[in-house]
Amino acid sequence: MRRVPTAAYMTYSQLVQRLRRLADLAPDLVRLEIIGKSRLGRDLFAVALTDAATGSALDKPGVLVDGNIHAGEVCASSAVVYWIERLVEERDRDPAVRELLRTRTVYAIPRIAVDGAEVYLTTPARLRSSPHLYPHTLPPDGFVEDDVNGDGRILWMRAPAEDGAYAVDEIDPRVMRPRQPGEIGGVYYHLFPEGRIVRTSQGGARPAASSARDVRLYGMDFNRNFPIRWAGESGQPGAGPFPLSEPELRALADFIRAHPNIAAYAALHTSGGVILRQPSTGDDTVLSPFDRALFTEVARMGERETGYFSGSNYEKFATGHEAVLMPGAADDWMYDHLGVLSFTVELWDLRRRAGARGYGEIGMRRMMSLTVEERLEDERKVVDYVAREFPDAYTPWTPFDHPDFGRVEIGGLDPKFVIQNPPPALLEEECDRVGRFLTRLGLTTARLIVTGLSVEPVAAGVYRVMAEVANAGFLPTTSTKKGKDLALEGIRAELHGASEVLAGASPCELDHLDGYGFYGNGRLPAHQRAHVEWVVRGAPGSFLEVRFSAPRAGRATASVALP
Repeated sequence: MRRVPTAAYMTYSQLVQRLRRLADLAPDLVRLEIIGKSRLGRDLFAVALTDAATGSALDKPGVLVDGNIHAGEVCASSAVVYWIERLVEERDRDPAVRELLRTRTVYAIPRIAVDGAEVYLTTPARLRSSPHLYPHTLPPDGFVEDDVNGDGRILWMRAPAEDGAYAVDEIDPRVMRPRQPGEIGGVYYHLFPEGRIVRTSQGGARPAASSARDVRLYGMDFNRNFPIRWAGESGQPGAGPFPLSEPELRALADFIRAHPNIAAYAALHTSGGVILRQPSTGDDTVLSPFDRALFTEVARMGERETGYFSGSNYEKFATGHEAVLMPGAADDWMYDHLGVLSFTVELWDLRRRAGARGYGEIGMRRMMSLTVEERLEDERKVVDYVAREFPDAYTPWTPFDHPDFGRVEIGGLDPKFVIQNPPPALLEEECDRVGRFLTRLGLTTARLIVTGLSVEPVAAGVYRVMAEVANAGFLPTTSTKKGKDLALEGIRAELHGASEVLAGASPCELDHLDGYGFYGNGRLPAHQRAHVEWVVRGAPGSFLEVRFSAPRAGRATASVALP
């Protein structure tokens, strides 16, 4: 079976076709489910992958990976599909894949913004998440981005003006540089996205090009609509009218709540080439030492597997000017409210490819402090790299008679398939590197195993039963310390096959267990193991079975014959 093609991105119909084909190819591994509908009525698909011969999906710890919550981040959906296709392909060849499918469940939701991604892929338009008017109910008057010259891309326009803020760079004329303080005597330009002036209201004068305001037609941001520090439109543009107001996100949230075995989560985005971890609310001291160690070690593993940078949301995105950093984000909700170890993975880093600085490496605060000269140096590197390596993705400044602005020039880099997403020729490379991390992430989850089971006679037909269970995974059975603080259901221990239980309770609940990633390593594994005993009555030669289970650690069973 072919993987995600390296030459193209998938429309909705192509995506669905690939998912259905995967389910048909491996019915013993793959279950395809419709979890809801988009605002425009498209089905939202989730895929569950696990070896049915070793247990049901809900009886194993799960890792959830979703993508394309932002319409333009179509590389993310390609990466999810590529990964799950590879899991099926490598099930008998790759020991890590075999272990993942044998002992865990993979949940994959390749594309959340199905309506917006279709617009992004089939028209020149760019949008954040959903192609419905928001926050306005009627299209407002003003400037809207549009492909005015009909070349299929929305690039940049420059218009000569005495009060212009930009000039042509003397070192590389393909680049526009900021006009320096007090600079005179040159040719200056206004620089803004390709677009046009629109008027939809009745009566009055058409707005002048010189005074038109930017218009956000499709301002909804799905990743600001989750019920975690939700700020509303006034506090966070794109937040939506209320948390989980969008049907796509409500479907996602309902799916997550219906699968309590989800112990790890990765949301795939573009771009930046960085694995983002908690926290979002401050420096690392806001996390417990336990969770800080877990997040840091898994993120560092991700660095090794992907070649990306890693850091906390706060470290990479905070500028010092925000009251709340990225309110309403999915990964924050998964960790803060559900206690799940959660990451955001920003695929593709054009700036790093070009040898320029990017936020994934130095963070937004340092990016904002770069000098004009440093920014120009980086911009020259990016433009030169694209023009040299992917010439079709670079459009030289080309004259155009604009109906609103008169004589302008249009040019720049392809915003879709070189800036926001990798060029098609590099797509598989990005998919492959993140897939390696996702497989390892799934294998970090807790896994219960029975490490001891014995019986000894106490009296005629009466026996003492001793059992020990251990967590063989990296993460604790709660996924995180936060999960333990949320009072998640503990480990359930059951004994079956006895005629009567004389002492000890069955079922009973045991405390949660740490994993081998506990930061206090170098000690006896008491925190990873639990012991339970019963006194039972039974017939010699009969079999007893012990069963241990925890929502985020799976099930483990063992049996023993009574002597």
